[in-house]
Amino acid sequence: MNYYYFYYPTRTPYHPPVRYLPYVHRNPLPFTGPHRQFPTVDPGMFMNSAKELEVMMQSASVLLSKMAQSRSFSFELMSAAQESKMEKVQSLIKTTGITLLPKVEYTPSGLRLTFESSADSNAAANCCQLALKLRWS
Repeated sequence: MNYYYFYYPTRTPYHPPVRYLPYVHRNPLPFTGPHRQFPTVDPGMFMNSAKELEVMMQSASVLLSKMAQSRSFSFELMSAAQESKMEKVQSLIKTTGITLLPKVEYTPSGLRLTFESSADSNAAANCCQLALKLRWS
């Protein structure tokens, strides 16, 4: 006699879980390959975007090296941005000698510079964009 059931009559003996067979969905139609047709590839626009980005990255590289090497330039740029003197910020960026000027936005924690493709270039407008986010706090 098992005394376990005598002292605890509400307990039931252990039963292992019931094993269920997984449901297998059988597709009546065989796989016939991809159903989408992709357009033909033309790398012309892609190559123009890469060329535009090269120019943007050169301008961004010159600007970033000036910010990294000149403490006085960085101080003036940060001060003007925090005081919302956007004309002074633009003139400071022009003094670096870059050809493509970025769109400048500032937040309380940093500066956001967005280089966009020029509209007068032979590439299509808005083909590419380079965004830089720099933190100061």
